[in-house]
Amino acid sequence: MANFLKKYIILPVFIALSYTATAGGDFMVIGSREAGMGRSSVALTGFWNIQNNQAGIALMDQFGVGVYYESQFTLSQLSSKSAAFMAPTGIGVLGITFNHFGYSLYNDIKIGLVYARSFGQYFRIGLQLDYLQTTLGDDYGSKKNVTFEIGIQSDVTDKLTLGAWVYNPIMVKLADYDDEKMPAIFRFGIAWHIMDGFVATVEAEKNTNFQSILIRGGLEYGIKDKFFFRGGFGTQKEIFSMGFGFKIKAIRFDISAVMHESLGFSPQASLIFRF
Repeated sequence: MANFLKKYIILPVFIALSYTATAGGDFMVIGSREAGMGRSSVALTGFWNIQNNQAGIALMDQFGVGVYYESQFTLSQLSSKSAAFMAPTGIGVLGITFNHFGYSLYNDIKIGLVYARSFGQYFRIGLQLDYLQTTLGDDYGSKKNVTFEIGIQSDVTDKLTLGAWVYNPIMVKLADYDDEKMPAIFRFGIAWHIMDGFVATVEAEKNTNFQSILIRGGLEYGIKDKFFFRGGFGTQKEIFSMGFGFKIKAIRFDISAVMHESLGFSPQASLIFRF
């Protein structure tokens, strides 16, 4: 009976109560660095922007592969697993991404093909074509969809970067019942490189599933581009975050934790290999 309650009652209640939980193709910000900075990402550059704002990888000049894991509220049934690969070419940066959220009774899968390109110092653009699959239990089957996400960035000065990103602007249908649709998500933000190794970010997010606008931001301080300390905040539910990372030659490892105001900590970890 305890296992039945856990699988069929308790976990769905957790998902319904938490606005931070992923549902219906709505994947959260990927990457432990970004999680440690309050899940701010839209104006940053770096490997995991292959998922968060594809324009942020347009300047990458090395091949890269990465894996990421998050356990929301330390529950394996609410875990997120991600992997990505990117390859710079003469016409831009190409990539492929994979995301999985959930467990056997409910799960979301997203597979993406990525293209990003820089047009000089002042403009970068990235595009991702997504295949989505949402599965609900053994009796309800799965729903498959195709959508896209697009992002832009601009270095308006040597120290200030603007970023904007939109996911699923066409709002593909999730279910025929009540004309349920997957949400569109819009983000706009700024990254300020205060000094060498010290970055501050702030961004706003609008999700069509919710009326309010989410504000979040973070700080990162790096020592000799080898050790990194991070902190962040959010105005809804996820109110505080922290993280640490280190880089040794071609390998970068990051860990972080995000604090939900009522449901506790969610730990994250990611590993990136560049070659």
